[in-house]
Amino acid sequence: MLKRIFFIFSFLFSCFSVAQTANGDSQHQMSDPIEPINRLIWDFNYQVLDVYIYRPVTQSYVDWVPGKGRQAINNFVHNFDEPSTMVNNLVQLELKHSVRALFRFSVNSTFGLLGFLDVAEKMGVERRRETFSNVLGRWSVPNGPYLMLPVLGPSSTRKLVGNVVDGLYFPGSYFTTWQTYTLMGLDGLDKRESVLGKEPLLEQSLDPYIYIKETYIQYEAFKFYSHNENINQSMQPKSQQKKETLNADLEDFMDEIN
Repeated sequence: MLKRIFFIFSFLFSCFSVAQTANGDSQHQMSDPIEPINRLIWDFNYQVLDVYIYRPVTQSYVDWVPGKGRQAINNFVHNFDEPSTMVNNLVQLELKHSVRALFRFSVNSTFGLLGFLDVAEKMGVERRRETFSNVLGRWSVPNGPYLMLPVLGPSSTRKLVGNVVDGLYFPGSYFTTWQTYTLMGLDGLDKRESVLGKEPLLEQSLDPYIYIKETYIQYEAFKFYSHNENINQSMQPKSQQKKETLNADLEDFMDEIN
């Protein structure tokens, strides 16, 4: 069943990617060809699900579960990402990072009590998440169109395919449906908690839908480059431009004084 879903998503992704490439979008941009549908889903997610479910449940979670307990739960959830991180690094021949992911999973699953304690991080081996979506990106596969998914929120066709592939790895492939949904729910609580109290920023924006879309695109680009030296290359021209502008302004100011 999962393989069928993967092939369906792969077919849709290929079609969308070709359409985006034809429009001349760069690799890390996302077109929005189904914006009317995305907006309807966004309204449902934000005005219904978030108001009546996500926000009150997350607030109760924060009120009743101590900070260290929430961190332990978050560690437990993310520990299951280490095997897919290992494989995704391995297919890119990133042997060092693949071994580190295997080490983290082994140590945290045993000495870390199934991952509730991040023992590996205390030993100097920090978490470095690598998704199959990022692997596709490094193989020059574009993001594809922007998607607003019911319940799940912002995504892209590339990320959708990547999530399906990541779910085929051990141990995700052995999870039952309710186990998968439980982990997704716990991860969703952590993500919703991270933006509690920031609702005014969204409400004060001229177009909340555009605000969320642009923020998501920037965030995905940052995650893609966060472990890549290209982030320095992408930031350097901006820094250089600011420096040149500052020097020009300074020269003009000195000329006026003289």
